[in-house]
Amino acid sequence: METSPIPFAWEPFASRATADESLAATTVADAEQVRRAAAGVEEARAWLVKRVVGPVRAVIRTLLGDHADADDAAQKTLIEVLVGARSYRGEGSIEAWARKIAVRTALRHARGERRRSTAAATAHEDGDQVPARPQSSARDALPRPVMEYLAEVPGPQRDALLLHHALGYTVPEVAELSEVSQETVRARLRLGIAALRKRVRQETLLGAKKGRP
Repeated sequence: METSPIPFAWEPFASRATADESLAATTVADAEQVRRAAAGVEEARAWLVKRVVGPVRAVIRTLLGDHADADDAAQKTLIEVLVGARSYRGEGSIEAWARKIAVRTALRHARGERRRSTAAATAHEDGDQVPARPQSSARDALPRPVMEYLAEVPGPQRDALLLHHALGYTVPEVAELSEVSQETVRARLRLGIAALRKRVRQETLLGAKKGRP
């Protein structure tokens, strides 16, 4: 596992390993409830949403941040959970199954946002007026929260770091969820960590210079 250059204080986001350790194995009754939810029984569908909404929101907020986009992605995930209930085979906890759906939904959402941002930047270069993103005043404070550093890392690298370090997925699991090779995941982790180290080092040196009389 690649070592993080700065402390990954992920609270209130629970890592996958920590969350799964507290979950009991799926019972026959639970599996039957999921089957009933897949059949369209409203009581079972409500039960399933209540069961997975916490883990789903934690994953989405970890990958997308705590804003309107995350709320939209969480709603899409819950819909996908209900639609995909018939695919649940009872292998592993219901929460772990829903968490994987949440990861895929968040990654699709993030890729879509990156494509839209690229298109907007291209339009801006062609002369169209695109509102500038406000600069964060947090740049004046060192050290900054880890999520602010991560926001400056290229999207695919940020996704890999979050999945691996924040949510506890292994490299093979990250590769499967991201639909890329394991070598690509390892490269993204190396490049992401290098980018974080460089940024933290730059700001640490800058802070030291500012503090000199």
